[in-house]
Amino acid sequence: MAQKKPLRKLGRPTKAEGPRLPHDEVDRLLVEGEEVPTTRGRVKRRFPSLRELAERFGVAHSAVAKYAQQHDCLGRRKRLLAGQQPAEPPAPTEAPPPPPPKRKTGRPRKSEEPALPRLELDRALVFGDVKTLPDGSTMTSYASYRELAERFGVATSLVANYAKEHNCLRRREEAKTRIATKADAKLIELRATAIAVSKDDALKMIDGYLLGFEEALSEGRVRVDNPTDFNTMVRLKEFVQGGADSRQELHATFSLEGLQARHAQALRAARETTPAERGEVDAEAESSDEDTEVSKSTDEEHPDTATSTSAKDESR
Repeated sequence: MAQKKPLRKLGRPTKAEGPRLPHDEVDRLLVEGEEVPTTRGRVKRRFPSLRELAERFGVAHSAVAKYAQQHDCLGRRKRLLAGQQPAEPPAPTEAPPPPPPKRKTGRPRKSEEPALPRLELDRALVFGDVKTLPDGSTMTSYASYRELAERFGVATSLVANYAKEHNCLRRREEAKTRIATKADAKLIELRATAIAVSKDDALKMIDGYLLGFEEALSEGRVRVDNPTDFNTMVRLKEFVQGGADSRQELHATFSLEGLQARHAQALRAARETTPAERGEVDAEAESSDEDTEVSKSTDEEHPDTATSTSAKDESR
């Protein structure tokens, strides 16, 4: 009676037995395939499926699929068929890098450091992060609660509660105001220093020129009858020092807009004022007054004529 083949034990094999899946052979079959003779005596290349490889080596189908996915066997096969050199598979002895240790959930112990770095979080919420732009300038950006939670590996609600308890948003606005004020003061100080330094340098150069001019004048190397340069430098020195020669003349010129504005103002004043305020006199009233004055003067000069005229009027 034939003896039965002992059943293979299930589960993970021992280290002495070695892996059940021959990685080198499976990698070669998945990437390069195998040569199979045809009925006509020819040889063709055939790529077995994942299920066939699992049945051939007596392993689970998921083990072959997982190996093919981890080592990109299908992509390497396409590159090989396209004429490119496939990437070499990693050595089976090389172990994958260990994953980063995960932090335990829940409240940390007193001996451990706090899960939330409060100093770094407070600085990021109040003062933000300084970023460098492609043109070389810098700007301050403020990350959201979600971004800070992902950065420090905590919950978003924890960051929001911290910002609310410590008034981080109000302190951010106050910090912006203080920074802007100090920046303006620094700029004003630097500008004042630059102006003072430039004035001192200019005065030093002017004094050096005047001393050189005096020396050249004493040696007779410059003309005495043409003090133009000396006059210019003296006036320039007074101008830099803010003396009397630094006064500027204002030349008033008329423009079309100014004339139009003055004309409109004159028309408005004419409409708003009365004839008496403008000094205008009625011509008819003036003429009647003049006739009355003329008749009175005539009666005074010729009294007889006036008496006869009045008698004629009574007889009528």
